[in-house]
Amino acid sequence: MQTGKFYEDKAVDYLQSNGYKIYKRNFRCRFGEIDIIAKNDKYVCFIEVKARNYDYLVSGLEAVDCRKIVKIKKTALFYTANKPDEFYRFDVLEIIRNKDYWQYNLIKGAFDFSD
Repeated sequence: MQTGKFYEDKAVDYLQSNGYKIYKRNFRCRFGEIDIIAKNDKYVCFIEVKARNYDYLVSGLEAVDCRKIVKIKKTALFYTANKPDEFYRFDVLEIIRNKDYWQYNLIKGAFDFSD
């Protein structure tokens, strides 16, 4: 498996080709990190990128456990503190490397602030 930056670059390319406007990459604060923050339609999206080989036992979505969700939500709340009038969404982008091609699974609204 290659580095996180490699897959985040692939994620950005995929998201931009699907109409997302990238705001920030690797947003960090004391609560955690968000891989990508982007705009899609009316939503500001907090996107977690998970890369897998085709034969991996745990999916990218399953790899985003409760602890990770709490960190992402706290980081998102920090980011949104001065931006209360926007609509927000949490997405997970799973990138699967098959033998001959890449597969992208974008789960929009994978979880929300109330989860």
